[in-house]
Amino acid sequence: MSMLTVFLILLVAVFATIAYFVEPSEADKRIFERLSALDRRQGDDPEQTEIIRRVTFSRVEWVDRYLRNSNFALRLQLLLDQAKMTWTVGRFAFFTAIMVAVGALIGNWWIAPGFAGWLLGLVAGLVPLSIVLYKRAARFRRFNALLPEAVDLIARSLRAGHSLPSALVAVSEEVDEPLGPEFRRCAEEMSFGLPFRDSLMHLFRRFPLQDLQFLVSAISLQKETGGNLAELLDKTAAVLRGRIHLQQKVRVHTAQGRLTGAILLAMPFVAFLLMNFVSPGWTRPLFETEFGKKLTYYTLGSMALGAFTIRRIIRVDY
Repeated sequence: MSMLTVFLILLVAVFATIAYFVEPSEADKRIFERLSALDRRQGDDPEQTEIIRRVTFSRVEWVDRYLRNSNFALRLQLLLDQAKMTWTVGRFAFFTAIMVAVGALIGNWWIAPGFAGWLLGLVAGLVPLSIVLYKRAARFRRFNALLPEAVDLIARSLRAGHSLPSALVAVSEEVDEPLGPEFRRCAEEMSFGLPFRDSLMHLFRRFPLQDLQFLVSAISLQKETGGNLAELLDKTAAVLRGRIHLQQKVRVHTAQGRLTGAILLAMPFVAFLLMNFVSPGWTRPLFETEFGKKLTYYTLGSMALGAFTIRRIIRVDY
């Protein structure tokens, strides 16, 4: 293992450790939040209400100031909000740095020093992002499954004489997470004076789903042209249920292809790890010789092409 590799691994590990211990404790966070709320209540304007949601990117002050000016940090924060993770952007970066350092250390000792060892570190660094994307996808699927029920409930509330904001509040009380709290947030934004269309667009930004886009477009169009909104919502709910039914049928018919693709892509990596587990360093010729490097590049390229082809086969647009 080269001195440069050891230095970089130690640098990442030290930085991540310092960031972890500098971060305030949970008790300090609660005290800070209570003091901030007390300061707002004792402000110059007692009638002013704090309706702007302040997002903390990191508990370390100078890191938080830096991340607030980064577009990448803003997109990452939106991703964490969509997955409903309690992590801050700074903590996400901390976990990623730890995984990269540990993966690079294991890779340089277990597989081969240099590029191959750092490649394992980069793969390990994708673990926190994979967790966030998995939870985000699961939350989106849950939202889609509950959407037709919520649309029916809004239509029934409108027929009972309720306004649209109160109908959204009824949905938030009757429908489970994640749809209920998001509709309550939408209703609160309208109560604070945000235009109806902007509130719906904020909801769509948090959940960029095609089924939700149908609902937002239908309500926005009815607001501009008029008509019976309850009847329109009934038809929209029927369309959404039909799409969910079709999506489930597509997943059933493409299950074999998806499983085949996952097995074929995982087998080379599993075999690689098992061979190194049985005999550490046995695969070093793949990264230390010219022929081994070419063979590795061709293998990765063919696997990427195969994954793209399988995805195109099993992907059905509806």
